[in-house]
Order: sequence, then structure tokens, then C-alpha cells
Amino acid sequence: MNPNSFRARVRSRERLLGTFIKTPAYQVVEVLASAGPDFALIDAEHAPFDRMTLDAAVLAARASQLPALIRIADSQPSTILHALDIGATGIVAPHMRTPEEVIHTYAATRYRAGERSGRGFSNSPRAGGYGKLGMAELIPEADRNAVLICQIEDKEAVENIEQIAALDDIDCLFIGKADLAVSYGLIDGSLEQREQLDRIVETVCRACNAAHRAIGIFLPNLDELARYEVMGVSLFVIGSDQALLKTQMSAIAAGFRK
Repeated sequence: MNPNSFRARVRSRERLLGTFIKTPAYQVVEVLASAGPDFALIDAEHAPFDRMTLDAAVLAARASQLPALIRIADSQPSTILHALDIGATGIVAPHMRTPEEVIHTYAATRYRAGERSGRGFSNSPRAGGYGKLGMAELIPEADRNAVLICQIEDKEAVENIEQIAALDDIDCLFIGKADLAVSYGLIDGSLEQREQLDRIVETVCRACNAAHRAIGIFLPNLDELARYEVMGVSLFVIGSDQALLKTQMSAIAAGFRK
């Protein structure tokens, strides 16, 4: 692994800042890159990206030298293959519930992973330099540097968290607080339920810290940044392109109309 690669930075638990890209327009990625984040997280799970707009977003990120992660809609090998073939730095895999699911997902990100290899080879897409890179160059480089971040957002995942966190295939575990709240039925917003959710998050963080596994989380703003850093979180996704636009315009509108 290149010690300066984005994967190495994630695994070393370097403090990293990114935001969600939810608007399927490559210009948004270019503007974001000019603002100085460490990475972009393109949301192909909840936002209306198709193959063409996803391809353009990754192209813009690469042109801007901004690492681009894709939160994929599912963990099917074909979905993972497409994300990596178009040149994404790595994937964020949603709803990883068991060690077995993680192992199968990891295999789909690798050309060679022992008997678990699962990524189909072609050097014709962007990741292969449109045919420039041969097998001997592309395969080891891709396998060294593809980032796998697994989302912990289900009760079953928390029940299996020690076994999941121990898997060295994972570069980072990303805590999905909203889906965890839904999975546990903690949806009324009461203080009691918020405290219960906090304890669940702490359980995940303890397991990750014990396994020396990087932890990621989404936050709407910087208000609780210090709190989660103390818990061992190092990879932060703060807001989204749409939320940042809305927040800034709302503040401008409010000030204008005073």
C-alpha cells in the first residue's frame, strides 16, 4: 500500500473531512474540490445518480485530484465493479450486518483476494487507463488502494460488531446513526431514546478502537465534532452539497429580511 494513498490515510486514522454529494452534476464536485476537503462522498444510495452522472462526478473529482468515494445503492458485485471501473477511490457499502457480508463485499473490490477474488477484469474503463495499464500493473495497484468503508446501521451489525471490526479487510466502519435509530425503534426524539442511541454508538466505537479500526460518521455541522473525536472517530462527513447551500442561503435570506 502506498503510504500516501487515501486508503493509507484512512487506515492510519488520519483526521479527514468530506461531505456528501447529492446533486448529480459534475460542477458541484469541481466547486467542492476548490474548497479544500479531503474527499467527496458521492451518494448513489439516496440521491438520483445514474451511470452517466456518476461517471461524470468521478471524472470531475479525478480531474480535481480529489479522492471520490461512492456510497453504493447495494453491495452486488456488479454495482461495486461499476463504481471502481469508473475510477472511484473506493466504496461505502451500506447495511453491512455480518462478517460474512463484509467478506463477500471485500472480495468484490479485489481482483485477487485468495479464493475470494471477485472483481471482473477489464483495463478498458477509466480505472485501467482506457487500455493503457496491463494486468501486471493494474491488478496489484488496484488491489492495494481500493478503499472499503462499511456502514454500521442495523441492530444485527451492532450485535456482531466485535467480529466485524476485527476483519482487516475493512478500512473504516462508518456509523449510520439515523438507520440505527430506525433499526432499534428509537424514533420519537425523546431524551431517553437519544441517550440509548448514544450508548449504541459508544458500543460500536469501543469495538472499533479495540481493533484499531478507523471510524467514520456523518454530522450535519461541526457542533459535536470534538465529542466524536474523543470517541475515536477520524473520518467525518459533514453535511452535503444541498444542505450547505440551503443553510447558507437561509442565513443570507434571514439577514437580508431583518
